[in-house]
Amino acid sequence: MRYFIITIFAALTLMGCDEPIQLDIDQTPEHIVIEGLVTDIPGRQSVKITRSVGFYDKGKTPRITDALVTVKDDLGEVVTFVHNPRNHADSAGIYIPQSKFTGKVGRTYTLTVDADGQRYEATDLLASVIVMDSLKYQIDEDQEEDPEDEGKIYELLMFAKEPQNQLNWYLFKFYRNDSLTYFNDTDIYYTDDEFLAENISGAESPVYYGKNDVAKVEVYSLSRVGYVFYNDLSTLLNNDGGGMFGPLPSSPRTNLSNGALGFFQVSSVNTSTIKIE
Repeated sequence: MRYFIITIFAALTLMGCDEPIQLDIDQTPEHIVIEGLVTDIPGRQSVKITRSVGFYDKGKTPRITDALVTVKDDLGEVVTFVHNPRNHADSAGIYIPQSKFTGKVGRTYTLTVDADGQRYEATDLLASVIVMDSLKYQIDEDQEEDPEDEGKIYELLMFAKEPQNQLNWYLFKFYRNDSLTYFNDTDIYYTDDEFLAENISGAESPVYYGKNDVAKVEVYSLSRVGYVFYNDLSTLLNNDGGGMFGPLPSSPRTNLSNGALGFFQVSSVNTSTIKIE
């Protein structure tokens, strides 16, 4: 994940001028970026550590490969994460548990990262997640008439029960043939249970599928602070800053200490799959 204080997608030129404008954008100080994930699914625990880059810097985000990383639960059990043990070229900066480790619902986990002489910490609760009763699909009439993507005219219908006696927050991910899929590239699908009824009966997916596609839905439980992070991130991704002279957007609020960017997410995960036939 690359973090910028401001992102500009088009070169700006003054009407009637031959020379492009060189925007005078202050270069922000370098920050460490930590993306941690602990789940109750075996093999789905990782911590990615990088450095933020300046606005005009190009190339890959610098990876931190020599950090000391641990995760400790509220019972005192400590798990050490090691950097890229299989030495995969595309896994630089990614740390995984040194021993078998899976999160447990109800436990609170604290991430500690020691890097560049600094310590960064974050704590999050592994809350329970809704369980999908079933997935169904149907033709979306609007998509059938004018499809965004040729042949992708089926929407998923999700059925589940959501406990209304407690506050819950969720993140949804949609896959088409094992590829993470969005309606728009900047979409993040998250919600609180005020939006969801106790009986989720035929909730429609935001993405569409074609014949013989395999559709998968992952639901992640979130803590309140996780919901706030994704809400801030969504606002940042979909905010143009109020135009050329609007205020600069700020980084999402995080549970990480000491000025680190990113987030340490602890989630229970439920997965449902269906083939469009």
